[in-house]
Amino acid sequence: MNALLENLNDPQREAVTHGEGPLLVLAGAGSGKTRVLTYRIAHLLATGSANGTEITAVTFTNKAALEMRERVESLLGRPLRGGFVGTFHRWSLEVLRRYPQAAGLSPRFAIADGDDQRALVTKALKELGLDPREHPPRAMLSRISGLVNRGTSLENFSQGATGPSQETLAEVWERYEKLKAAAAVVDFDDMLVRALAAVRKDAAIRKTVARRAHYLLVDEFQDTNALQMGLLSEVLDSSGNLTAVGDEDQSIYRWRGAELDNILDFERFFPGTTVVKLEENYRSTAPILAAAGSLISANLGRRGKKLFTSRSGGESVRLFIANDERGEARWVADGIEGLHGDHPLAEMAVLMRTNAQTRPFEEELTRRRIPYRVVGGLRFWQRAEIKDALAYLRLAVLGDDLLSFERVVNVPARGIGAATVDVLRRASSETGLSLPAAARRLPKDLSPRARLSLEKFFKLFSDAAAQRAELDPGDFVGWLLEASGLFAMYEGDAEDRVARRENLQQLAAAVAEATTRGQDLEDFLDSVALLEENDDQGAPEGVALMTLHSAKGLEFDAVFLAGLEDGLLPHANSRDDLEALEEERRLAYVGMTRARRTLALTCARSRFLFGQRQPTRLSRFLDELPRDEMEDVSMPVSGPAGGRSEYSPSSERGPSGSRRRPAAAPSSRSHGRKIAATVQDGDGTGWRPGDRVRHRRFGSGVILACRGTGAQLKLVVYFDRAGRKTLVPTIAKLEKI
Repeated sequence: MNALLENLNDPQREAVTHGEGPLLVLAGAGSGKTRVLTYRIAHLLATGSANGTEITAVTFTNKAALEMRERVESLLGRPLRGGFVGTFHRWSLEVLRRYPQAAGLSPRFAIADGDDQRALVTKALKELGLDPREHPPRAMLSRISGLVNRGTSLENFSQGATGPSQETLAEVWERYEKLKAAAAVVDFDDMLVRALAAVRKDAAIRKTVARRAHYLLVDEFQDTNALQMGLLSEVLDSSGNLTAVGDEDQSIYRWRGAELDNILDFERFFPGTTVVKLEENYRSTAPILAAAGSLISANLGRRGKKLFTSRSGGESVRLFIANDERGEARWVADGIEGLHGDHPLAEMAVLMRTNAQTRPFEEELTRRRIPYRVVGGLRFWQRAEIKDALAYLRLAVLGDDLLSFERVVNVPARGIGAATVDVLRRASSETGLSLPAAARRLPKDLSPRARLSLEKFFKLFSDAAAQRAELDPGDFVGWLLEASGLFAMYEGDAEDRVARRENLQQLAAAVAEATTRGQDLEDFLDSVALLEENDDQGAPEGVALMTLHSAKGLEFDAVFLAGLEDGLLPHANSRDDLEALEEERRLAYVGMTRARRTLALTCARSRFLFGQRQPTRLSRFLDELPRDEMEDVSMPVSGPAGGRSEYSPSSERGPSGSRRRPAAAPSSRSHGRKIAATVQDGDGTGWRPGDRVRHRRFGSGVILACRGTGAQLKLVVYFDRAGRKTLVPTIAKLEKI
């Protein structure tokens, strides 16, 4: 074991050899957190400090758990017997299988997987007379899961539900719970809820589980939610031997219920904690770490770490400001081609805030025949909402397209079900007409409701003909998306719905762009069809296109972080909430620290939005980067995009005031000028996130978030001395400073 300890740096060794009591390991990106966890387990077993039955190690993915077990067994040179290494859900399931009655379950309960859950929610919706197309089961499940993981019960939510959306969700949730009970199944969230209930209810169960978790180790602690924290606290025995490994700077799952305070306030939850910081990075070059560190240092909600590397050298981080999104995609593709001689395509990634941003990159890579893969999602033209929109567009432009008609005749739901389609098929067979043409004749066997729905459906396309004659193609597509009801299908703040609306907006942008290249709508539809036909990408060896959330835990030789503009990164949803803004900064930090050798940041001075070219506002995060670690390789302010950024003229100049000269995309011969400051913020009135305030008791602080309005307004304030407080400004008598 001494030989193993020699492979660790001093902080890693301190964590691995820690004795009794709670231990918090703050492990920066690329600092060897998995090594610390696995070596600590091996050290406990090899030294006789613990036997296998006393060790429980939990993490968030099956892949991570398998890797952890394999590494421990490799270090020990033997199988790990008796100890538990797995996910929170697997750990909870073991409790439920052993003590089903205490959890209120049948001994023969089954587990509902994702498909099962969606099927049950769909059934719940139909029993309530609600259309699954208007209330997508996936989105409903996401909302329910978010509430459960924040510790909200169905009873409490139902009692406090306000407005039609919440009332509907409460009804669906209640019916969903009844259907699960009738089927004797539990979903993934139930595992945590019921396991926690069992250990709280029965002291003997709690004692048994605690004995098997005498040494309790938790990976990715920053991602724990209220339920998981509750379970950990309940089963931790009097020894308090909890080893938590995490990085508050990589906490990016607040929307899923992750509680950042679990790691920020760890010592309050577990008194007597030993804190070890892992700050030596073994992944990235010094310039990458300097840029990422400078960015994340702007966050208030952090423990404070400064990553460093013992390796010297490394190329500067590059910033490229394109005239538009197509120029951004071209420059990135140039960079990929320039780096391909030294790096495999699979070791390069284009990271972005949302899936909607993939389209111009997919098109450019396809055009150049550069293999790529979209990680964690479908390629743009394969997404259901895009296929629906294209079907509407084909019907409006090309006429009675059979496949398009069948796809969208009841999307959004308009009461044209399978029985109605059967009537139309019989009419088509009898008349020899195509199905859409037969439908236009409104066969006599149709129900009155179906007849009315079809009349409205076909009227949409007669209206479309008039609108097409009056509107530009991009505006026409925007009109069609609204008139068809596709936009309305995805109203609401649920993440899935927001993403689908953004994808539809990207489609309108694609049409508007095509118009600038001289394409009409027929040409556009043909080009899309050819894209789909020739889209044989997706090979594992291709360039990775993915969102920042999907990139968590991965690393690449070269990373292109795209779309650094206010509204994209940080996302528009974070504008009025400083806590959300800090999570956006953490997302950017995660993206930057995925890079081993090459990091390039890109943005555009303008983008097509809502069918029109709009000037952008460059990301405020750019002003938080160190000038001496950056190279500006931007295009001059000119080109087909027209217009300028909303930033001051200084943002378009280098540090000396001279115009920046264009430079090549990343390669071994690429050099550019150092980056200058770019970001300015607007003024506002009233209480705003970011305002400095003073309280007579708590002292000075900064507003993190404003919640509610009028007399219900509450401010979340981070005070320099007192920490985070939620206050009513009129009662607290806050003053701005």
